[in-house]
Amino acid sequence: MAIFLIRHAESEANINGRTLSHADISLSENGKTQAEKLCEKLPKVHHVIVSKYKRTYQTAQPILYKYQITAEVDHNLHEFSYLSEGKCANTNLDDRKQWVNAYWERMDYEYRDADDAESFADLYVRVKSVHEKLSQLEQKYVHKNLVIFTHGQFLQLLLTLKHEPEPLSRELMQNFRLDLIQRPIPNTAIFLF
Repeated sequence: MAIFLIRHAESEANINGRTLSHADISLSENGKTQAEKLCEKLPKVHHVIVSKYKRTYQTAQPILYKYQITAEVDHNLHEFSYLSEGKCANTNLDDRKQWVNAYWERMDYEYRDADDAESFADLYVRVKSVHEKLSQLEQKYVHKNLVIFTHGQFLQLLLTLKHEPEPLSRELMQNFRLDLIQRPIPNTAIFLF
């Protein structure tokens, strides 16, 4: 039995669709199919935790239905929202490319794009909190299966810190960005905690 960490299925944003807010991005048609296929890949699921973002809940829905369980929402599991929500409204990946590049060129882990955006330091704190929570839950899931549905960037940092705990630094942020570019986590990728 285990704790499974899963990136949400393909979303409209992943295929360059326009989105209104970070939280309300829906799954694409392909993403809905990917979510259904997770039911075949996973053993019996006893508990599910999702982020506050719609796409993780939609990814979990087939499993929730299959096992007649309800998802727990963890407000620390959401994606790294380093660009202003207001600025990103009704944009797609192409529209945001310049802002994304500017953010990462700055490479300042304390920098916030706006009041409604996170710094890398904020992400780091959230990831550390979830890591501690999952470490405490490990004993509870020796004989049961827990599935956590989260996001690519969040999961990237969680896996990095799980394997090599390190303090917040510019170097960590730089390595994190390289990993995102060179080894992105595919939609519905499954990892064991």
